[in-house]
Amino acid sequence: MHATSRQDHEFRGLRVAFVSTRIAGKDGVSLEIEKWATVLEALGAECFYIAGECDRPDQRSAIIEAAHFRHPEITAITAEAFGRRGGRPSALTERIFQRAGAIRDALNQALQRFGIDVVIAENALTIPMNLPLGVALVWSLEELSLGCIAHHHDFYWERERYLDSQVDDLLRYAFPPALPRIQHVVINQMAAEEFSRRTGLYCHVVPNIMDFAHPPPPNLSAVQTLRRQLGISEGEWLILQPTRVVARKGIEHSVELVRRLSHPARLVISHASGDEGMAYAHFTAQRYFSYQVLDEALRPLLRQALLAGRTR
Repeated sequence: MHATSRQDHEFRGLRVAFVSTRIAGKDGVSLEIEKWATVLEALGAECFYIAGECDRPDQRSAIIEAAHFRHPEITAITAEAFGRRGGRPSALTERIFQRAGAIRDALNQALQRFGIDVVIAENALTIPMNLPLGVALVWSLEELSLGCIAHHHDFYWERERYLDSQVDDLLRYAFPPALPRIQHVVINQMAAEEFSRRTGLYCHVVPNIMDFAHPPPPNLSAVQTLRRQLGISEGEWLILQPTRVVARKGIEHSVELVRRLSHPARLVISHASGDEGMAYAHFTAQRYFSYQVLDEALRPLLRQALLAGRTR
């Protein structure tokens, strides 16, 4: 995570803006933003944050309420745009572009106020949880002639709820956009191959990382409580996969890893399937193993004891 002196000089004073629907809490995107920012700052860059919700320092942040995927108008647009095919009502088109225009204006103002040189779009040009934000971001990049790194975590074609839509043209336009000023980044090779197959575009692979050289101090009391509540014996290893039980997370590979260990171990998947259905969870449970999904009471303990390293 350390930059050379040449790199420090090359990027010193560069102003970078992370743009996303939400940059707050401990969701995967927010955690990766924190890690990227740490590396960028080591290179000499200054980092700023633009989102619908943000817990970064006020002097380096701009909040655009309609950029949040839970903004009432955005949730209404999403509900109407997806789940059905066919012609798109003109009223929906008007609402999308009207809201995109308002977001674009606020985005341009924030980017210019911070004097931004490079934008890093965090999933905002990847999954259409906020259609107007994606469209607005494309407009802003073109109008301000800004370079962009589009950091893609999960694509709309990986989510069943986005497969039927009335906005296929907008998905091709902005999720992701084919602009020469954008460098596309995905988090694994499987995503890279599917991305290029679908879009014809090149992308870089930058896996999600952890700073193993600087782990957080262990909270032994919380660890012991967690192990007891999960029924893990003193001699067993706890192997954590901090993801939901969905196909793209490759649960079966973790199962195989644990099976090959020469030491007794228990695999724990931290989250349920959520809004992506239970088909994969049922398939995995029946074919491979009996898994245990933590309920709401255990998740805070898990985050404290085992996921703290992801926030450092």
